[in-house]
Amino acid sequence: MRRVTVLVLVLAFSSTASADIQSVIGGKQLTEDMVHNAGVGWPGLFYEWWNKGNKMDWALGTGLVYGDWEGGDNEMINVGGEFYAPLRWHLKTGTRPKTTIDTALRVTPGILLAGSGGDTFTFGIRGEIAVPVSIKLHERVNLVTGATIPISIFILEGDNNEGVAIPIYARLGVEVNASKRVSPWFLFELGPNIEVFDGNSDTDFGFRVWVGTSFWSILK
Repeated sequence: MRRVTVLVLVLAFSSTASADIQSVIGGKQLTEDMVHNAGVGWPGLFYEWWNKGNKMDWALGTGLVYGDWEGGDNEMINVGGEFYAPLRWHLKTGTRPKTTIDTALRVTPGILLAGSGGDTFTFGIRGEIAVPVSIKLHERVNLVTGATIPISIFILEGDNNEGVAIPIYARLGVEVNASKRVSPWFLFELGPNIEVFDGNSDTDFGFRVWVGTSFWSILK
């Protein structure tokens, strides 16, 4: 994690970039009409196609999941595919003497199709609600914080194999304007994860972590 942070900061302060950061993990509204975003980490890797709206930015996303979808420690998923559509409403921009704070509301419905070992099949439905916040630290660096609740419902093949997971995660990350058309980022989420399966409940800590980049207007 330390090496990733050092690399991101080196890119930021050694670049001659002047374009705005196109925030895809924080709360700042897009200024480009279309932005591509890709990331890899735990519990999977993904690609998103983002589009700018008037007050709402939206995207279509797909990914390969190779861990617990909501970031917990259950073993229901060996490998699977996810399909989702993030919707992000920009709520407010707060101005301070040396910084700007952008806050948004993000809602992400999605589905999961996965194998659970052997011939067992898992179907998942998600309704993730998040409040992403971008804090401007430098012309080329945004600190990302906020919270997210990726509520997930799982249906496993067989009898009485339904479950619900309700994680409550704090978010911490960074976005960097590395060049005029590329913004690498890092995001870490951690918090309690409440799981209810077959009438039994359990609470533990879960996490999700990714490193990736957004890019746009490559052909210009």
